[in-house]
Amino acid sequence: MNRIKGLIVKDLLQLKSYRKTLVTFIAVFIAVSFLDTNKESIETTIILMMTLGLGMFSIATFNYDEMAKADRYILTLPVNRKDIVLSKYILVVISTFVGAILGMILSVGMTYAIYQEIPEMMYLMSLAMGGIFGLGVVNAIQIPCIFKYGAEKGRIQRFIALAVICLMFYGIFYLFQRFNIHIEIQSTIDMVKNYSVIILIPTVLILYYVSYKISYMIYRKKEL
Repeated sequence: MNRIKGLIVKDLLQLKSYRKTLVTFIAVFIAVSFLDTNKESIETTIILMMTLGLGMFSIATFNYDEMAKADRYILTLPVNRKDIVLSKYILVVISTFVGAILGMILSVGMTYAIYQEIPEMMYLMSLAMGGIFGLGVVNAIQIPCIFKYGAEKGRIQRFIALAVICLMFYGIFYLFQRFNIHIEIQSTIDMVKNYSVIILIPTVLILYYVSYKISYMIYRKKEL
């Protein structure tokens, strides 16, 4: 575990150069929120942008490692390829959840500052879970692509994979319409809102686990 902790610390130190960008990112969305007159829009924007923003920032560590050819050096240390892959996933999961929590805190603060109201916590949590789930789907696809093709070349492959997923969802909706299968949208939203923690967190963890296994299988056979 100390090996993985060391790899995560190494990645966090690499991300220090993004401090100003991250602070600017947060400041911009706080400023925009003050201009918005819709309370729900403020809550949605702050939570989703913080969740997605911090979750995506951690992916930048792949670029640093690729440019420095860091893996060749790291593997001369007492770490193995499984440690490297696992540390990346742990960092992504932690940064995503930190972004969601920070987004909820900022959302409560902004809503109280503007409207003198405390927002409904279950609603904020469902928004955060939605952001975590959406980013989980994206990361579950893009991280194996990065391990397979590299941080630069992997972008094209992951966009293709995401496009395929979008087409699959479009196909499912088309089939529902074609065969007159109706879905109660509001009841589905209410179910996610009430049971988001129970439904979405296990689903995201399963997605990350499957993605981790695929990434490790790719990275184990990769020549550096």
